[in-house]
Amino acid sequence: MSDVELTVAVVLIAVLAVVGVGAIARGWTPLVRRRGVARPRLWGYGILVSAAGLAWSTFFGPCLSPHSHGFLALAGTFVMAAGILVQRAAVEPGKAGDPTKNAS
Repeated sequence: MSDVELTVAVVLIAVLAVVGVGAIARGWTPLVRRRGVARPRLWGYGILVSAAGLAWSTFFGPCLSPHSHGFLALAGTFVMAAGILVQRAAVEPGKAGDPTKNAS
């Protein structure tokens, strides 16, 4: 993994962590998600879990070594997926931005 890719990953994880902490501490959500999130604190926990999974997958997967074990990166992917499920539980059904709402 190059230095540029590593820097982008660290910045993305840091931004996700700041947004998650803001949602937990203040009930704040970014403007693009504000309308659809019914429980911002739960959504913030989902963001933090997703950020942790992304960090785990990135740093224990390709960053550890080119010959690292794939199951370590896969474990981070499962943690990130669990965070996404928590975020989805925080979205009120039928609101804007809800992926469960039908288009018809």
